[in-house]
Amino acid sequence: MVDFSLTAEQQAVRKTAREFAENEIAPIAREAEETETWPEDVWEAAVDAGLVGADIPEEYGGAGMGTLESVLVVEELSRVDAGVAAALGTDFGTGMIEEYGTEAQKEWILGGVASGEVITAMANTEPSHGSDAASIETSAERDTSERSSASPASTEATQDGDEYVIDGVKTFTTHGSIADVILTMCRTSAGGHDGISAILVETDRDGLEVESEIHKMGWNATETTQLRFDGVRVPEANLVGQEDLGFYQLMDFFEVERVGVAAGALGIAAGCLDEAVGYAHDREQFGRPIKQFQAIQHKLADMAVKTEHARRLVYDAAARIDDGDSPRKLASMAKLSASEVAEEVASDAVQIHGGNGYTRDYPVERQYRHAKIYQIGEGTSEIQRSIIAEELLAER
Repeated sequence: MVDFSLTAEQQAVRKTAREFAENEIAPIAREAEETETWPEDVWEAAVDAGLVGADIPEEYGGAGMGTLESVLVVEELSRVDAGVAAALGTDFGTGMIEEYGTEAQKEWILGGVASGEVITAMANTEPSHGSDAASIETSAERDTSERSSASPASTEATQDGDEYVIDGVKTFTTHGSIADVILTMCRTSAGGHDGISAILVETDRDGLEVESEIHKMGWNATETTQLRFDGVRVPEANLVGQEDLGFYQLMDFFEVERVGVAAGALGIAAGCLDEAVGYAHDREQFGRPIKQFQAIQHKLADMAVKTEHARRLVYDAAARIDDGDSPRKLASMAKLSASEVAEEVASDAVQIHGGNGYTRDYPVERQYRHAKIYQIGEGTSEIQRSIIAEELLAER
């Protein structure tokens, strides 16, 4: 039997994250969403609290949390507002740096993110290629002319043939306009999944520009951009891991990333359930609190069951990752379940709120809009179903 109880340390992590969310996120969530403003002050407070880059090893200044502890943080922050919670996640690609990066890259990126001195973004999706990552077109070609191009990953200027020239367009890049460095998936040779490399690109490089800001249905405190790379030159020292193996390096972290996304969706469901229960206590119709109506009671019961089911999948997947497993099927199950439960529970919470739930005066409206992205990002629900089916059929 799986033990889903939390250790004293994990309970303390949850308590810290919940208090931070209630004290720091709740007061600014609506304004940040409506003004589409990245909450820099809250991010700085999260850095000070050790909630940014929480899984970065202690030797680089991070909290050294495991996957389950990180899930607890994301769940609690998203429980109050998933959009602001996502806005605080400025550590994209740190897992790949930790696993495949050079020591110089680790000190630069991991140490910088943990201290709040570096904000990272990740550029993978392209206008014509979303789930079809094997078809990316952004190119990184080696140059043979003599130039000088230094970076924190290599304090020495590059020599002849030691730099990449990057051209292409990336879209749906979270934090693309506030990042200091972007982990960019590029094509370095012909082929499908083969021939893709991960390259760090500093945002002050010539030829890199924010082509457009993307305005979204939700998650508006988290800015999203389309980027254009026009002859952007970076030194060879900015290559993460091995050339042409970037896709496979990225695949190593899909389970972790999907469980992290599932945690955000779980937070939405948990928060909307809390709001619905509170509203059912306070709201009166026909001379009595609506919590006394069986229709409301049954809806709340269904919401609670769905949320707890998703929580157990998410926690189980996280715990198995911490145990050294790569639970591909379970991670996809957790992501699929939590993302769909988030939308269903948020919708039911709006329904329980009635007309008030359709207004911006109540957080369930905002969380309902946030919920949809979790069925799309890090692999759509359709992709997750295909993965689950593939794994099931392979077991026979």
